[in-house]
Amino acid sequence: MAQILNLKKTNDDFNTEIRKMLLLCQEDIESTNTLILEKLDSNVPLVKEIASYLVLSGGKRLRPLLTSCSYHLLTNDLDKNKKHIGLAAAVEFIHAATLLHDDVIDESQRRRGNLSANEVWGNKTSVLVGDFLFSRAFQLMAKYGDIGTLKILSDTSVVIAEGEVLELSNDRDPTINEDLYFKVINAKTASLFSAACQVGGISAKATNKEIESLKSFGTNFGMAFQLIDDAIDYASDKNSLGKNIGDDFKEGKITLPVILAYIRSNKKEKEFWKRTIIKLDQKENDFYEAFLIMTKYKCITDTIERAKHFANVAIDSLGIFNENEYKSALMNLIHSSLNRLS
Repeated sequence: MAQILNLKKTNDDFNTEIRKMLLLCQEDIESTNTLILEKLDSNVPLVKEIASYLVLSGGKRLRPLLTSCSYHLLTNDLDKNKKHIGLAAAVEFIHAATLLHDDVIDESQRRRGNLSANEVWGNKTSVLVGDFLFSRAFQLMAKYGDIGTLKILSDTSVVIAEGEVLELSNDRDPTINEDLYFKVINAKTASLFSAACQVGGISAKATNKEIESLKSFGTNFGMAFQLIDDAIDYASDKNSLGKNIGDDFKEGKITLPVILAYIRSNKKEKEFWKRTIIKLDQKENDFYEAFLIMTKYKCITDTIERAKHFANVAIDSLGIFNENEYKSALMNLIHSSLNRLS
């Protein structure tokens, strides 16, 4: 496991909970990582090089952990066919593919503390390797899944793509409303969290009610997770967060703090957002000015409050399940996710 996972050693509660989950699900994650390594192989050396560069660059394996915990939340039986392992790997490949495509669309220069793949190898190659990872995911789905899991993951892939287009169609537009933004992050982030949980449950022969609860948990956790990510860009130091503070602002990225700030700003302040976000004409102290405006109108605080709402719904979704260490791990993960700003 250590050869793939490269979590930074910090005192951050969220990373601590991730490590606890990795120990709890150690056998599953080691098997998932072995399968990932196997499926990264390609007859084209450059494909393997680029795919490995991203997939092995220190991600937390959060989504495979959700699959593993959702499976063990329902059963102690050993999965001889390793269905949930194969599906966890498929989920991680879908996630990696979307990251490659995302970085091209956003013209990102860094990913997980390293140069992004598109910065190293160019946009065309990155997109094609993203397509390769999507294809690998579908191979895994065909081998380890059934009609139910195949439908969930294929539908999710469509939703993610639609979310990308929806976001792109409103690129650098701070006038979009909150509901539209929630549609974007539900599609781009929460849908895969939800799918990861559902396929774990289905592998454990969950009832329809249990699958719906896992769907709700994953969706609402994903929404909370993304909203905290939004707030982090404007309200935290760089300690252990895996992203450079202010990156979203520098890229003119539309997140909830920006949407709330624009709505609440006076005429002069709206001109500031038009210049810095829409025109992407930014000066040295503009990020600090953005922070001051957001603080004035409690935009970061309100973003966190919305995240707490989704987190509470996620926690309530686990109420139907019996108490065990996997349920506790999922609940602790949500609480620690909200604390990433502290």
